[in-house]
Amino acid sequence: MELSKTRKRLILGVSCVEAFMATLDGSIVNIALPDISAQMHVSISAVQWVSTAYLLAIVLLLLLWGKLADLRGKKGVIIAGFLFFAAGSALCSLSRSLDFLIFARIIQAVGAGAMMSLSQGIVTSTFGPGERGAALGQVGMMVALGSLTGPFLGGILVSAFRWPSIFVINVPIAVGAAILSFYVLPAQEEKPEKTSFDWKGTALFSIGMLVLFLTLLLAQQGSIQPIWLLPAVLISAGAFFGFVQVERHSPYPLVHMGLFRKGSFTLGLLQGFLIFIALSATLLFIPFYLQDLLRYDAFHAGLIVAIYPITMAVVSPLSGRLADRMSTKPLTAMGTGLSMVALFLLAFIRQGTPLWIVILALAVLGVGNGLFQSPNNSDVFNAVPPAQLGIAGGINALFRNVGFVSGTAFSVLIFSFTAGLNVNSISGGMNAHAFLHGFSLVFVFCGICAIAALALCFVRIAKNAARS
Repeated sequence: MELSKTRKRLILGVSCVEAFMATLDGSIVNIALPDISAQMHVSISAVQWVSTAYLLAIVLLLLLWGKLADLRGKKGVIIAGFLFFAAGSALCSLSRSLDFLIFARIIQAVGAGAMMSLSQGIVTSTFGPGERGAALGQVGMMVALGSLTGPFLGGILVSAFRWPSIFVINVPIAVGAAILSFYVLPAQEEKPEKTSFDWKGTALFSIGMLVLFLTLLLAQQGSIQPIWLLPAVLISAGAFFGFVQVERHSPYPLVHMGLFRKGSFTLGLLQGFLIFIALSATLLFIPFYLQDLLRYDAFHAGLIVAIYPITMAVVSPLSGRLADRMSTKPLTAMGTGLSMVALFLLAFIRQGTPLWIVILALAVLGVGNGLFQSPNNSDVFNAVPPAQLGIAGGINALFRNVGFVSGTAFSVLIFSFTAGLNVNSISGGMNAHAFLHGFSLVFVFCGICAIAALALCFVRIAKNAARS
């Protein structure tokens, strides 16, 4: 069925709301954790489960929502996602105990998982190859704006109306988006004749992801010793190996392993994974550098850090339009190369480094990521059959989330070992030399990740050249 331009724009609007709200909610809550801790009389380590439980639930559900969308249609799944998100947000605002708040956050994460899983798949199935990159660029812009707006909006709401307000604001937006989705999203035209859900594969995937993700989060928070990462990785690897074997022989697999034989799909996922590892350290350590080493207040530090998402938000739509008019490979290579340069530049900043160099590095990083994301997502989704766009969106979001969390965990571990400092306790005073030593090595690690991502870019270019 051919959709009108107006209807396409409305569908794009739904996808942008999904991307913005999911990103916003991931960043807005952290600013409220101290107030929640004080009001509920619980420790900061305990209240961190408000964020941890949310992330765990999303990661466990991304593939399930994506598969359900392929089997039953994206329309019903995304409407359910918005309604779960609205209900969870309302329950969060009414919470009077930490246990109930964590439960409500899991309900909210059920909806957020659907939103994260389907936003790019809906765009890909709606827009043709000549306009898909520009549409994905708009979604990328909303992701950047969600990251930018979260801490700023959260600070205003918590100061003016207390912490429940950061959840109340979600309810009318999510309900409105669900209603709009009902009217503008097309129903699935074809349904499989026979389906059976892959419970064995789902169980193995869930075990592997739960053990790996939970261990990474606890190591990042300093709740467990790093030595526990080794058995966790071994257990997860065993579960994932079993998952792959089950999927290869299942008549109705959760994930069709044939997807990973498509070079553009697999290499694009790996590039995105590596880039998000690098970005996670930037968002974690630059505020420490600005506030605890250079002594900028939170407001001015926030303005400086905002350079990154602002430049990304500006460049992403432009990059998407270029991806519709030229080969995506030069754009992804250029974006990855710029990110690599920025990360190594950040690795060599010192206490006396002029501020404009830090701002320049953040701006170059935003330009690089903006150039990379939209063309890379176009490559990933263009390689996927229409009937598997839901699960492909779930896999893409999964790689992005695991990259971000594992990058944060690895960066914290590298910093702790090399600087001899605990990242959770450096606020308020530190040894500047030790901090900068660990800080530099963290960004060298991130730069190496960008080099690996750039190498994958050239592998993709070489594969294309060999075909032609």
